[in-house]
Amino acid sequence: MPKILEILQKDHRHHDILLSILENQVKDAHLTGEPDYETVSAIVDYFLTYPAEFHHAREDRIYEKIVARDASAAEEIGQLEEEHEACEAFIKAFSAALSNVLGAGIITRSQFANAALEFIESQRRHIRMEESIFFPTALRVLTDEDWTSLDTELSDTADPIFGSQKEGQFEALRQEIMDWQSAREPANDHAPGDHKLRL
Repeated sequence: MPKILEILQKDHRHHDILLSILENQVKDAHLTGEPDYETVSAIVDYFLTYPAEFHHAREDRIYEKIVARDASAAEEIGQLEEEHEACEAFIKAFSAALSNVLGAGIITRSQFANAALEFIESQRRHIRMEESIFFPTALRVLTDEDWTSLDTELSDTADPIFGSQKEGQFEALRQEIMDWQSAREPANDHAPGDHKLRL
């Protein structure tokens, strides 16, 4: 497995964890009245930066290589850059909804929850497409030379939550992730390939 693909797949696992935590926050709000806005804000900040600036840029570069090698294979994937633009539009819309709640508050709970759930579903749909179509196509079409070039070209920028250079602003969210993992452990004792993340 090329190094860059391993990084991207690991990113997807991390993103899925954050989406699950966000989903729980939105669902819990129906019971408690309010989500933990510190956790929600940290998740929004993360998705506004790392995926948009680094994860998607790496995938776009791989897609460019696929287009150069096999245009018909690229057509099977679709317009990846447009997919990424749509993902960013959803997170920006949810970020605006969050700002509205924390600021003027001119938004209903239902509108806020809908913006969150639309963002979550858009991300999960996008990840599913990449895992089932984009990555397998890349492995099929690109050569060892292509992957060596990509591994050299695309720097291993540290993830601010899950990487080696952790940023202080996400410390509370890291604790939330560890609590979430601990709560899930009994149910996943026998899940194949399921590994607890070390933060």
